[in-house]
Amino acid sequence: MNSKNTALVTGAGIAGLTTAASLHKLGWDVHLVDRRPDPGGAIPTGLFFPANGVRAFAALGAADALLSRGHVIERMRLRGMGGSGEGVAWLKDVWPGVGPSMAIQRGLALEALRSWCPVRVRAGTGVRSLTQRDGRAEVTLTDGSSAGYDLVVGADGAYSTVRGQFWPDTRACYGGESWWRGVVRCPDELEDWSACFCAAGTFLAMPVGGGLAYWTAGQYTAASFRDPVPGRAARVRSRFSDVTGVHALVLGQVTDDARVQFSPADQVWVDMPVRGRAVLAGDAWHAATPSMAQGGSMAAEDGLVLAQELAASADIDEALARYASRRRPRTAHVQETTAMRNQLAALPLADRVSFVVPRWAELSAGSFAALVPAP
Repeated sequence: MNSKNTALVTGAGIAGLTTAASLHKLGWDVHLVDRRPDPGGAIPTGLFFPANGVRAFAALGAADALLSRGHVIERMRLRGMGGSGEGVAWLKDVWPGVGPSMAIQRGLALEALRSWCPVRVRAGTGVRSLTQRDGRAEVTLTDGSSAGYDLVVGADGAYSTVRGQFWPDTRACYGGESWWRGVVRCPDELEDWSACFCAAGTFLAMPVGGGLAYWTAGQYTAASFRDPVPGRAARVRSRFSDVTGVHALVLGQVTDDARVQFSPADQVWVDMPVRGRAVLAGDAWHAATPSMAQGGSMAAEDGLVLAQELAASADIDEALARYASRRRPRTAHVQETTAMRNQLAALPLADRVSFVVPRWAELSAGSFAALVPAP
């Protein structure tokens, strides 16, 4: 590829930052925009990157920056309320030969990736209109500027503006579960990714480094609902009050309404993520509910594979077709396996404890087996 190729990347999350950096490394002239005034500003939460994600970051050259700020996770523990049995999945067995898995504060992860990415983010700027003609994408941004590009990458999340331009019939939809999230002090007893099935759903906590723990609590309902900020922390403690042990130590620290994030888990799927010179990456293409924690890892893999295919072919259209062909089976596996795991997580509590907990290591290895080979 030559330096005259130009790209607009929309969204400065994981997919956008990895894609922008990778295209810049190929010699492209890359513009990176994000419609949020402060792309990094949010309630503190966390991210878990299974080993395939850390491997993708390593191939991109960003893994060290993330690992230095986060916490390596060696085991995933699952139990029922009241200590009714425990399943343990050793991640070296789930991801044989792939490398470490890690947890990190979300803000620190994005800070590390922004520092690593050589392309400046134009914050508070999004796509107003996008048309295509003669192998070029003509874009008008919300700041009133216009330009033509050889490629537009929609990496702007589950509610993507780029997807809305060319895939208007595909919208994010409720995935059957809602999640509360936050960061608290990490109890000494919390050493691993550790989840507990309880009457309301699932309560999960893990160390993220710096003496802190990321917690998230999920409830499975047929319809989405709202949870207003006032009184939110107390409602979380009430909903998940049957957790015990280390989970109770974490839950007891959830006291500040303003530090509890809440959102329904919406999902998106586009079968073919390429329309002319517009291509989707990350959640704009394949947002899934968080059962497999693959959102960030799939985004990093998308950025890596897109750059690999553009580097391998002088024909942009051919490269985009190969990108879609390589990524579709893998992202579809995550969608399908997530749906299966969600069905198990929504079973009555007694069934979850009796069926899922004793099979946790087997279910974990089976879920991720298709992702063990490099993307």
